[in-house]
Amino acid sequence: MTDDPARPGADEVFTFPSRPGWIFWPAGLNPAGWGDVAAEVPGGENDDAVIAAVRAVDERATGAGDAWGAGIWFDPANDHRPTASLLVRTFRARGDVTKAFRRAVKGARRVPRIPGVVVDGYTSDSVETGSGPLLVQVVDTSDATTGQVLHTWRLSLFPLSRDEVVEIECDTPYSHLVDQVEDEISVLVNGSTYARLEVS
Repeated sequence: MTDDPARPGADEVFTFPSRPGWIFWPAGLNPAGWGDVAAEVPGGENDDAVIAAVRAVDERATGAGDAWGAGIWFDPANDHRPTASLLVRTFRARGDVTKAFRRAVKGARRVPRIPGVVVDGYTSDSVETGSGPLLVQVVDTSDATTGQVLHTWRLSLFPLSRDEVVEIECDTPYSHLVDQVEDEISVLVNGSTYARLEVS
């Protein structure tokens, strides 16, 4: 328990609001865990494509080494297909929020170089939220070999209540659903909070 009620306790973690079609889990599951997550999608417990999507995102999260949270949007309007995936990372000991945010904004001015892909478009913007300043980077890429297009949002939130940076990375291969995915991300980030981690 902290003295300041506005500051989250040590046992509280960054949390997204409940949202139709979205499923979130702590990264690093075993096969049984993939099945449990898939079962949260209507008919997903018997759908190899749903289980494969959960496995792929979970393995990408653990393979990244620093992602502790994962999620998938099984958009009801897209036949509950895996429409967008999401990873969450937390970087501690950020220091002064204003200085850290300015450094991040300055570093985000350069177009990123990503091995194996061609960067087709890039923008960055800074936004003030109720939780703290937010850096939004949007990268559109195509695979150098296959031409597969991927739209990626990287959001770096600098919470006023914690000495850390929360990085949310969301992507989708569906070019015609970019606006919908962007709307979903906005709802998730604006509704995010710190809450006690429930242990079952």
